[in-house]
Amino acid sequence: MTRLLGSGLGLVFLQLSLCLAETGTETCAPGTRRHPSFPPFGLSHRETAEWFKTNLPPMPPIPQMSAQEKQYARWSAVEYISARRAGQVTCEAYTSALIKRALYYKDMNQFMNWDNDPDWPKRVVAAAKGMDEKAKAEGLESIAPLYGLPIPMKGTMATDDFISSAGVGILHDLRAKDNADFIKIVLEKNGIVMGKTNVPEFAASLVTCNYANGCTLNPHSHELTSGGSSGGSGSAVGSYLAPVAVTEDTGGSTRAPAFSNGNFGYDPTRGHFPNAGNPGMALILDQLGLNARSVDDILLIDGAVSGYDPATVKAKKISELRVGVPLYPFVEAYIPAGGDNPYGYIEAPMAYMPSKPIMAKYEAAKEALKKAGATLVAKEWPSESGQNVLAKAFFQMKMGNEVVSAQGHVFATYMGQVAQWMYDYLGANVTIEQVIADAQSAGAGHSPRGFMTLSSVLSEAKLNFILQELRAAGADAWNRLFDEEKLDAILIPGYLHTPTYECMAASTCVHQVKNMTSGEVVSRAEFTSLQSLFMHTLSMKHIPLPKMMVPVGLDSRGHPVGLQLLGRAGPPGSRGLGYSYDAELLKVVDVPFLKTVQALVEAMVSADPSLKRVEPSLVKGKGNLFE
Repeated sequence: MTRLLGSGLGLVFLQLSLCLAETGTETCAPGTRRHPSFPPFGLSHRETAEWFKTNLPPMPPIPQMSAQEKQYARWSAVEYISARRAGQVTCEAYTSALIKRALYYKDMNQFMNWDNDPDWPKRVVAAAKGMDEKAKAEGLESIAPLYGLPIPMKGTMATDDFISSAGVGILHDLRAKDNADFIKIVLEKNGIVMGKTNVPEFAASLVTCNYANGCTLNPHSHELTSGGSSGGSGSAVGSYLAPVAVTEDTGGSTRAPAFSNGNFGYDPTRGHFPNAGNPGMALILDQLGLNARSVDDILLIDGAVSGYDPATVKAKKISELRVGVPLYPFVEAYIPAGGDNPYGYIEAPMAYMPSKPIMAKYEAAKEALKKAGATLVAKEWPSESGQNVLAKAFFQMKMGNEVVSAQGHVFATYMGQVAQWMYDYLGANVTIEQVIADAQSAGAGHSPRGFMTLSSVLSEAKLNFILQELRAAGADAWNRLFDEEKLDAILIPGYLHTPTYECMAASTCVHQVKNMTSGEVVSRAEFTSLQSLFMHTLSMKHIPLPKMMVPVGLDSRGHPVGLQLLGRAGPPGSRGLGYSYDAELLKVVDVPFLKTVQALVEAMVSADPSLKRVEPSLVKGKGNLFE
C-alpha cells in the first residue's frame, strides 16, 4: 500500500508548508501584488485561521437598482430567453443589468483581473449590443438558441478576449491564442462570454483563493468558503450576477461550489462537454460542468450546446422512480482494511459520517421522496467472498502483489497537462518550476503547491493500471447496484461538513466519526477539505457517470446544505466503457438522468418545502432582489 498523504498532510505538502512558513516573505510575480483578501504569506495554519476570522469583510450594502434591473437580475436563463424571444428585453439591457451587479460586488472576487483588465465588462456589454444588431439585421432566430445569454466562464479556460492566467500570479497578464472548445460552442450558439471567474492556481484546491485575485466570498455568509476550484462561478450564480456559469470538476470542483453557494451543480459524464482548452489535472477525471439556480436552466444550456430539445425527452413519473440510499461508502465512509489509502483517509473499523446538520437534511430528503411516492431502496452493493464489490473495485484491486486505487496515481499527468496548455494556448516562456514556486498557501486546506508536486512522486505503471483495469472494474461494480435493484439514481450526502475559511485554514471543520465495532458516533473538529471531498466527490470520478449536487435549504446556522444524486455509468443495459468513447452518444447520454433529477427535486420540495433552495442573505432584505 502506498500512502501519498498521511495524517491529513503528505510529506510533500508538509515540506512545502514548513518552507513557506519559515521564509515569511511576500514573494509575488513581478508586477503582481498580493490581493488584500488573501492572507499574508508565511503565516502558520492557526495564524491564517485567525487572519480570516479578523479580516473577512461584512456583507456589502444593498446596491441601488431600478425595478427593471432587479427583475432582470432575478430572471432565470429560461425566463430571459423567453423574454428576449418575445421582444420584451434586449441583450444589451439584460447584460448591462448583470454587469452592473458584477461591478458593484467586485470586491467579493467572483471574477478575476479587476486590477489589470478593468474594462472587460465593457467588452461583455459590447458583445450584447452586437447580438442585438445581428438580430435586427438577420432576424431574431439568427441569435438562437442562447439569444445572447451572458455566461461566466471558469478561470482555467483559455479565452482569446479575456486574460487566461488560470489564477497563477506569474501568468496574471497573459491572454490565450485561442478559445477553449466549449467556449467556441457557446459562441456558435450565440451565447456571450461574461468574463473569467476566480480559481485557485490551476484549480489545485477546494478553496477558491489565489494571491493575485484574492479569495472569493460566499453570498450566504462571508465566513463560509465559496468552495472550489470553481468557487468564482458558484458565487457568481448564488450572488445573482448570472443565472448559470461554467465550472469544471476533477474531484469535486463543480459540486463543492454548488454545495457552498446553494446552487445546482451538474458534473456530466466524462466527455459530455468538450474539455480541450481547459488544462485540467487528470485526463480521465477533468470535466467541464455547470452551476445554476435551477435544473431547468441546466437542461436549457445542455440542450442548446448539445443539440437536443429537453421538452422532447419524457421523464418517468415519481411513482416509477427507484432511488438507492446505501450506507457505504457515503453515509459510512471508510477505506476497507488492507485497501490502498493514498491520502491517509480513515480505515475500517472506523468510519467518517457527515455532520449532524447534513445528515438531518439527508434523512429529511429520504422521507420527502417516500412521501412523494418514490421507492427508496436501502440496499448495499453486493458482496462476493465477503467483500463489498464496490470497496474491492475502488480500493482493493491488486497490481501484482500491491493494492492500487484509482484516486492517487491518476494525477501523474497533472503538471504535464499544465505545461502542454501553457505551450499550446499561452505560448508562455514559463516553466513548471516557476508555476509551482509562485503558488501560495492559505492554511491547511489550501496548499496548491503541495498538490502540484504530486506528479513527481506518482507511478506511470500504476496510472496505466488505473486506465486499463480500474476504470472498467469500477464501472462494472458501480452498475451492479443499479442493475440488480433497477435504480434510477442514488441519493447521498453532499459532503462531510460545511467549510468555513477559519476551519479550513486551521483544520477544525466538524463532522462525525463512527466506531463500527461499538456503534459509538462522536463529532470531531479536526478536519479540512481533503477528508470531505475524498469519498464524496473524488472516489467515483474515474468512472464516467453523471452527478448533480442539489441544494436542500439551510441548516440551523443558516449555512447551505447540498445532497448529491448520482447516475448509472452508461445507458441502461450497457456493459464496459464503450459509451464513453462515442462522441454522439455522449451528447445525450445524461439526458434521462437530468430529467430524473428534475422529477425528484420537484417531488421532494413539494413534499417538504424546507428542502427548497433558499436565497442567500446577500440578495434578501428591504429594497433588495427578494424582500
